[in-house]
Amino acid sequence: MTKQITLLFFLIFGLYGFTQKSFLQGYYINNSNERVDCLIKNGDWLNNPTQFEYKLSENSEEKTQSINSVKEFEVIGVSKYVRQNVDIDRSSTLIDEMDYDKNPVFNKEQLFLKVLIEGKGNLYLYEDRGLIRYFFNQDLTDVKQLVFKNYLTKDGQVAKNQHFRQQLWNALKCESISMNQVAKINYRQSELIKFFVKYNECTNSEFVNYKTKQKKDLFNLTLRPGVTISSLGLVGPISEPFKFKEDLTSFRFGLEAELILGFDNNKWAIILEPNYRQLESEATAIANRTTGEEAYARINHKSIQINLGLRHYMFLNKNLKLFANASLVYDYNLDSSIVVTRGANDSPPFFSAEVQPHYALALGIGCKYKERYSLELRYIPNRNILTRYLNWGAKLSSVSMVIGYSMF
Repeated sequence: MTKQITLLFFLIFGLYGFTQKSFLQGYYINNSNERVDCLIKNGDWLNNPTQFEYKLSENSEEKTQSINSVKEFEVIGVSKYVRQNVDIDRSSTLIDEMDYDKNPVFNKEQLFLKVLIEGKGNLYLYEDRGLIRYFFNQDLTDVKQLVFKNYLTKDGQVAKNQHFRQQLWNALKCESISMNQVAKINYRQSELIKFFVKYNECTNSEFVNYKTKQKKDLFNLTLRPGVTISSLGLVGPISEPFKFKEDLTSFRFGLEAELILGFDNNKWAIILEPNYRQLESEATAIANRTTGEEAYARINHKSIQINLGLRHYMFLNKNLKLFANASLVYDYNLDSSIVVTRGANDSPPFFSAEVQPHYALALGIGCKYKERYSLELRYIPNRNILTRYLNWGAKLSSVSMVIGYSMF
């Protein structure tokens, strides 16, 4: 088992180091309006960046460009950013930091804005450590913030300035958009994108929805058979512990539901996987050193493991991505038992116990190819599966190699 654990951590750090050097096709436009095609490092931009790393070719050295020298850049198929000098209100949404003024407090800043919709009507996003602001413009007009602000009333209640609705109605009128429809829009990305798509369609404008250029399918259902190698140790009121075979091999079968979270370029997902496994083994130990009497142990462990966890993807190219995940495992046992006899193997039980349901932590790394095929190495460290017995304990750990086929 030690070898498998060593291999797991070797792969984790090896793959992590490899993905840190992954670059995707992109371009940037400099202050001289020159377009430079290059490879841009696929950064985890939870917050809008102020710089990015790039290479002119696969074998060239890494360089950095900043907001001061770049007007626009795009990681093809992932995200696009444009530089703008805008008035931004950074009023807090935390009650302890709110003021009593309903009006936004604007400051002029130079920012990279993330492009969500690009057409006759443009929608942009800015995020910075929990702060979320949307900006817009029409054709070549100045980019302005869509105003939304939480503030306190005189009696200490939280009120909302939703002036953004009036801004949309004044600037982006079209015959198929009514005032009532605009009045129902909330300051949410999905609703604002829907509005700007409708406006561009209404004005017969060519437009790009950068959200649809990302992965549309946010739910995957995957068949996951595999092989598990387990290590089991049993101790009790006898002279020596039972030594089961070092590597106990069993087969497992699972069905995984994966929900891709719609942020950070779809790099995060919640996973839920029930899987079935069965483990059978026998071992012999010395029960009494004085008489030399032996004891025999038999384990029959059938269980359904329910894994609930979080997964993070690391993109290599459009067809291949790596992932790492951590899960909480609930092991629900099905007629699982451990039986110990002294003397002959067919003697009456000296100790008999049911394996209790228990929780464990699972760590895994793997890769996924063309959104269809996957391979994962999963490790569950030692946990006691006889928690109700004071004089007995059984520690079980495992490493699984799991293959996957996503049906949809």
